[in-house]
Amino acid sequence: MDAIWIVLVGGGAALLLAAVAGAAAELPDAAVPVTDTPADVTPHYWLGGDTPGVFTHHRTVSIDNPSDVDGLAVLFNATHLPGMRPDFADIRFTERDGTPIPYWIENASAGSHARIWLALPANATAVTMLYSNPEARDAGDPDAVFLFFEDYERGGLSRWSFCGSNAGIQSDVVRDGAYAGDINVSEPDLPEFSNNRICLADISAGPMVIEGDFQVSEFGRWCGSGYIQAWNGTNRLYALHLRNGSVQHYDGDHRNFSADARAETDTWYHVRVVLDTPNATEHAWMDGEYLGSAPMRFSDGSPVPKDTVFDDFALIGSSAWYSGNPHHFYADNVVVRKYEPAPPVLSYADDA
Repeated sequence: MDAIWIVLVGGGAALLLAAVAGAAAELPDAAVPVTDTPADVTPHYWLGGDTPGVFTHHRTVSIDNPSDVDGLAVLFNATHLPGMRPDFADIRFTERDGTPIPYWIENASAGSHARIWLALPANATAVTMLYSNPEARDAGDPDAVFLFFEDYERGGLSRWSFCGSNAGIQSDVVRDGAYAGDINVSEPDLPEFSNNRICLADISAGPMVIEGDFQVSEFGRWCGSGYIQAWNGTNRLYALHLRNGSVQHYDGDHRNFSADARAETDTWYHVRVVLDTPNATEHAWMDGEYLGSAPMRFSDGSPVPKDTVFDDFALIGSSAWYSGNPHHFYADNVVVRKYEPAPPVLSYADDA
């Protein structure tokens, strides 16, 4: 006999019929809107791209200080709730009308808490978190949440729009996971940049955050560094580079962000750069310490106009030396996301 699900929709009811008892429910083409019914009463359906399933619990997540930036990646520090899988793999997020919201779990502490990034719709004041499905598996997608994401765990460089012949993947020097990026600088006394030492990604964005883990194997005679670059199609902004023991930016001349900030070889650093294009100012942090700010200038020293849109993001290996082994610029866990100076704050609403 047919099984009948009754799902509350905006105070009314909709019927979903299963073909036979024990078979998967035949679901509609659009996600069923989720209502503020008690969390353990109504089954909720997820149609966000992974296998459809029934989630028996839900919780409203309130958004304070909503943003008018659509698709802004916002961090949610989620606490484990009764009925939720210990690894948080059964969570899903939807808009109030049931539209799925991309998310990615950065890390989770089993049965305790998780750091979760959501690509929020503009001006959202609340979203719904579905959970309690023991068969569900993690459906997070960082490529749908961020402007660019690369943890190198695919074992290749397919996320980049262009990679030079000296760029590759290696497993001996990693910050996290099994793989990291490696830009091998093999030519001694190299006077200019060349395409074989570049990894380039399409982003097309204005204000943004560039974040990741970086290491330089050896400093060369003149520089021997790794560069973080943004490019607007005609001009390059060298936002930050690890160069000869310093943490610098380049605006026609090499300039330290801070005289106190040092960079050693064979050492991982977690770097974050904010390109505040409305104010034509960049800010930098290393291992959580604020290094300072600088007016944004292109490599020829000309000012970056306010509200510039950058088309590409790049990592570049650069080195110059007379002899010896190739130098390496390593990268891991690289994220580029939209920047909002006062981002929304997410928390559980009291609707359980």
